[in-house]
Amino acid sequence: MDMHKSRRMNKAQLVEELTRLRQQLALFGATEQLAQIGHYEWDYESGRLISCSEEYARIFGMSVEQTMKLHDNWEKTFRLIHVDDRARYKDIVQSFPDKKLLDVEFRIVLRDGVIRHIRELGVIVSDEKGEERSSFGVIQDITDRVKHHRDMANRDVLAQQAETITDIGHFIFDLISETYVYISPGFARLHGVSCEEYLARVNSQDDDISDVHEDDYARVVEVYKQHSINGEEYSIDYRIHRADGEIRWIREQSTAHQISDGVVQQSLGVLQDITDQKYTEEKLLGAKIELETKVKYRTEELANTVEQLQLEIQERKKIAAELDFLANHDALTGLPSLRLCKDRLEHSLAESRRNKQKSAVMFVDLDGFKQVNDRHGHEKGDMVLKVVADRIREEIRETDTVARIGGDEFVVILSSVPDLEIVERIASQIIDKISQFIRVDQRDIEVSASIGIAIYPEDGDTPEILIRQADRAMYLVKESGKNRFGFTLPAQLN
Repeated sequence: MDMHKSRRMNKAQLVEELTRLRQQLALFGATEQLAQIGHYEWDYESGRLISCSEEYARIFGMSVEQTMKLHDNWEKTFRLIHVDDRARYKDIVQSFPDKKLLDVEFRIVLRDGVIRHIRELGVIVSDEKGEERSSFGVIQDITDRVKHHRDMANRDVLAQQAETITDIGHFIFDLISETYVYISPGFARLHGVSCEEYLARVNSQDDDISDVHEDDYARVVEVYKQHSINGEEYSIDYRIHRADGEIRWIREQSTAHQISDGVVQQSLGVLQDITDQKYTEEKLLGAKIELETKVKYRTEELANTVEQLQLEIQERKKIAAELDFLANHDALTGLPSLRLCKDRLEHSLAESRRNKQKSAVMFVDLDGFKQVNDRHGHEKGDMVLKVVADRIREEIRETDTVARIGGDEFVVILSSVPDLEIVERIASQIIDKISQFIRVDQRDIEVSASIGIAIYPEDGDTPEILIRQADRAMYLVKESGKNRFGFTLPAQLN
């Protein structure tokens, strides 16, 4: 009895361990997909890739089987690297055995010509005798991060240029600690010092207003006091003594940035040097009696200045709205980005579950677009992409969504589809519409489209799976002749 009981316990423990391992593998795969990270192992003796994850293959735009076949020797793998990065990559890889750690960023060129930025980390794996047998590593698609850093750098430059042109500065002031959380270069420039110098001397609100002109000091203190009590926006003009001794007029506008339990904790504000405006006002007042006509002209001039300021504020609001739009949309076509596409697909699947209907995902890839860029230039290629986006929009329903997810790739979401005939009809219409000549600068440019289609729930029940299955179906269409559409084959559902 004890032996049988022991065997049953061992079997139960084995099942539990297998279940735990499966859960860990599933979690690991999901983690790789979310982080856009894939792992691999490279064998030194055979000089080829001996294993890779599905996410590793996806980064290269291929299946695991295709990736293993392509990476069966060093030269094939090396050719995937962007030509401008090959020499640097080769130098780093050659020094890998000495450093025992590989860390390199480079670009790869996918089969459709799309360039992706990659970061690769690797370590050498030795056997029990200490001999180096293989290397294990991970790659991560950092294209979005590189683009984000580039965009942020451009925005910082634009913001600094705007501050210089308009003589303004921004700040966030913490009323609890009485210190600045942030000041812009324009803010420091108005005071005649650098950001570091200004922050170093301000350790309290008294320090902050120590440079306020003595005739304006009490008024400024009262405005700050009322703001800290009621949190209302304020606008005040006052003079300061700059670091170089010059007196300048400042207009400060601020609003409560952070409120907790009715207490204002932080204020967000804008400073503007209005010295010239103030001097203009004084001249107008002094000349009012003698030069009535000039007073009218000056008043109109000031009104125009105020209007310009209002326009600038409106423009900043517009820029903020545009930045919010660009965070979820493609800058070229105005279509939803991949992130917004997945969100809308999630809503579509939820609706289909409630209504017990189908949803369809189309992966649209243009045929011959690389030749358009090569022959006519990227500017003309961008014009073609915008026309294609408009044509796809014309062929889908109001409840459907089309998104551009990169390069010449689009995803179409068809919600609440009663039958597949509608999907086939829309796919056929899109192909026919795209294949029509596109007139660009007196030239007729021709492209076509290959479309892969995945159906919910048959082909998957998550946005990631459906998009991936539609992508696979599109590659099958590409391989079998292009300029048509095809559905996901059962053999692909793995």
